[in-house]
Amino acid sequence: MGELTKKAKAKVDKGVSNAKKILSLMMIWGLIFSVVTIGRLRVAFDYDDTLVFSTPAMRKAYSSGAIPHTAQFWKIVNQSYDLEQPKFMTHAIAWVFRLAGFQPTILVSRPPDGGEPLRKEWRHLAPKLVFASGADAKRVALSQGNYLLFFGDSDTDIREARAAHVFPVRIRRSRTSIFKEDYHPGSLHELVIPFSEY
Repeated sequence: MGELTKKAKAKVDKGVSNAKKILSLMMIWGLIFSVVTIGRLRVAFDYDDTLVFSTPAMRKAYSSGAIPHTAQFWKIVNQSYDLEQPKFMTHAIAWVFRLAGFQPTILVSRPPDGGEPLRKEWRHLAPKLVFASGADAKRVALSQGNYLLFFGDSDTDIREARAAHVFPVRIRRSRTSIFKEDYHPGSLHELVIPFSEY
């Protein structure tokens, strides 16, 4: 009888200890969530080659016969999000921030032609999706919110984040990306996330 009592007591003690750990983690999460939501803190993610590998959508538009960079071309790209592949590391980081109370924003370096389905596709992760095409567009968008971090793949992304006084984080491009220019990871002394090309 004594042995059974000891085993039962050990199980109860272990359960209480685990419950305390879980409660402590929930309290820490609640504190972080409160500070973030009260302060309306935000993080932002570039879309192409940062949040998703969008080369398949771009290739579809190029092979469609539409004149490159016209409204019809961008409509095809924006509506081919089903061909794009979310990048594992960036997608996971974005959801961690979302669960911590941040309101992620997605900045898409494209015109908005036919882009409403894309906005709906990402509404659960990012309540705000901004089509920020054109010079300086990302800097302007980042300047209009309480952003702490901006995740991007290009050198321009890093520069525009710094110009907006937002801490830049580099996401690596896939080796098979259609985009090759404006990309020198680490050359601007920015934080580079390892294995983020996948």
